[in-house]
Amino acid sequence: MRLPSCWPRFTLLAALLAFAALIPAVALEWSRPGIAAGEYWRLITGHWVHLGTNHLLLNLAGLLVTSLLFTRHPPLAWWLSYLALAPLVISAGLLLIAPELAWYRGFSGCLHGLLVFTALFNLRSDTRWSLIILGFIALKLLFENVLYPATGHNPLIGGSVVTQAHWLGALTGLGAGIMLLLHKAVRPAIRE
Repeated sequence: MRLPSCWPRFTLLAALLAFAALIPAVALEWSRPGIAAGEYWRLITGHWVHLGTNHLLLNLAGLLVTSLLFTRHPPLAWWLSYLALAPLVISAGLLLIAPELAWYRGFSGCLHGLLVFTALFNLRSDTRWSLIILGFIALKLLFENVLYPATGHNPLIGGSVVTQAHWLGALTGLGAGIMLLLHKAVRPAIRE
């Protein structure tokens, strides 16, 4: 049995997330007071640490599902660019739209965006499946807003669900996907 060509990149990403679990999360978490005090690394690293093992395993399962849902994935340079920029965009969004949020940990915002980004990348080649995935993500985000606003607590992850990170991640993936679609549309026209 041959593994999909995307597996090395997803395996490396999973290894990085697992490695981050070895570092005390409080030193890396997204922290509003820490960022205000000049600890700018938290804008990126807060998305690589988790609330605990269950939270990490759920994000790794989501990463596995993302890798298996599609046979095609964005070009490596675009994929890496997304993973480098998404934490910054999500972090900036959290600073702006969630003033009550003191700290955050987790990859799920980036993961929501990665799924949207990949679905948009496949929109022309696998339209129906891509639209199903995008519809599922939209329903999930709506469901989260209904389910979690009162307490935000999810016993599976052992903490509060920061739905704003999921929305911001999905919007970041949408932006990256649209940019890639536009790039793919313009590039052949330039060659003519």
